[in-house]
Amino acid sequence: MQTAGSPTLVITEWIAIVTFALSLLGFGIYMRENTIDSASTFLADRSLPPWIQAFSTVATNLNANDFIGLAGFAYAFGVIALMTPISTAIGIVIVTIAVIPFIREIRAFSLGEWLNERFVSPVGEAYDFIWTFVWMFINMGLYIYAGSLVLNTLLGWDLWLSIGIVVLIGTTYTLLGGFGAVAGSDTIQFVLMFVPLALVLPMTLDMVGGVSGLVDGIESYQGTMTPSDHPLIADFPFGGPVAVVLLYLGFLAQSIAYWGAESQILQRPLAAESSESAQLGFLYTGIWYAVLVPLFILLPGVAAAALYPDLAVSDEAMPMLIRDIMPPGLYGVVIVGLLAGVLSSVDSQLNNFQTLLTERIYRRHVAPDRSAEHYVTVSRIAGVLFMAIAVSMAYYFSLQDSMYLVAQSLLVTIMPTFAAIAIVGGIWDRATTAGALGGIVFGIVFSVFLGFQLGHDATYIRSLYSLIAIVAVICVVSVFTTPRSGETPTAFLSSVQDETVTTVSSTVKHAAVVTTALAALTFVGATIIF
Repeated sequence: MQTAGSPTLVITEWIAIVTFALSLLGFGIYMRENTIDSASTFLADRSLPPWIQAFSTVATNLNANDFIGLAGFAYAFGVIALMTPISTAIGIVIVTIAVIPFIREIRAFSLGEWLNERFVSPVGEAYDFIWTFVWMFINMGLYIYAGSLVLNTLLGWDLWLSIGIVVLIGTTYTLLGGFGAVAGSDTIQFVLMFVPLALVLPMTLDMVGGVSGLVDGIESYQGTMTPSDHPLIADFPFGGPVAVVLLYLGFLAQSIAYWGAESQILQRPLAAESSESAQLGFLYTGIWYAVLVPLFILLPGVAAAALYPDLAVSDEAMPMLIRDIMPPGLYGVVIVGLLAGVLSSVDSQLNNFQTLLTERIYRRHVAPDRSAEHYVTVSRIAGVLFMAIAVSMAYYFSLQDSMYLVAQSLLVTIMPTFAAIAIVGGIWDRATTAGALGGIVFGIVFSVFLGFQLGHDATYIRSLYSLIAIVAVICVVSVFTTPRSGETPTAFLSSVQDETVTTVSSTVKHAAVVTTALAALTFVGATIIF
């Protein structure tokens, strides 16, 4: 049923939406013949080139949650939100150097598998179980709700009908086609997401009277990159410039935690054709992210604060812009783009859940030495059950005012612990299993404590405190304990000095410099303009 304020679609827009949905299902059926074993089902036979990895990662990470939730974050807090893509690019460089080459080198199925190789059990098992049975259900619920919100707010469809459509389409083509279908469709969805939304920023800036009109139309703290009285720094122990620097570091800590630990993101480099390809694909993701997020999401979100200053829920900012500025004929194309984004995230999370549950838990602890067809069948049954349970988390997110802040709060409770262990383990050979286990126990307890103590809005100070404290615990415990038999240090520091064995090639180094420079230019440009 059409609700007030939801434009009626023309016939060509309906054709575009139906064609998109049927094409995804058809592609899943086509790719089914390639899902014959675990490597093909979960990692596309480890054959992805860098550009496919990058497109797939961006399409997965920039879903409807980001288009709606991150734009809502920019609406509420202003141009300081530009620190998100800036810190993301730098965080990706750090993870590319410290973690990516090692997890790809051993042909792992997950970060947990490498953690058990670098340290010993149960470090990797802790990661696998927490990701499989805690974080993935939370994250999938977020994706399902974000996709249903697109259909609900832009088409006026019933929320539960919208949830059913997102679940049905995403589940069907992912279970049929495996990760090959996921990566291939993500590349198409990348184009569908960004081409129609390229009109949003110029049209929005025109409506507010350019950059000067944008700054004049919002609160003072929303219009500067160096705010001394910003709500986001209210929980920091210092004020003024020191608080601003701490906020920047908080953005960076949160980015390192996410890109260094999120399993579905790390699945792309694990599916790469080589270690160098994995690193380049990850760095290309950082470049795309630094360019696209400010232009397509954040600045339109800030402009919406000038156009609609009194929205009760900040997540309504991007849907309001789309409804008001998109002409007939393009409105449906934008809906296709947003659906493409959310389905890209749904398919990735579902396939990654199948990977961890089947390869890291079921095969190792329940039913080893079964046929390849058996594991593929189990993964599909588990995928259906996973999606059914994740719907309850979608309902939870429907009760929140800002899905982005709630998601970030949950993220910083879980991810800094394992990102710290992975990075310290990757670059410091003296890190021990006892240090890693101490980091897990302390990290989870400390992160939960900070969540209750500071509240879910204080995500950046929580990220900063957690990452620093967990790294310190890992290092201190490692210094006072001895390595266990079976630990496999990476020899990272010695390899940096020896070009014949280095894990970072000259091509990767050049790409890392470009990614870092782009982040720096974005920061300098934003600081000058705002």
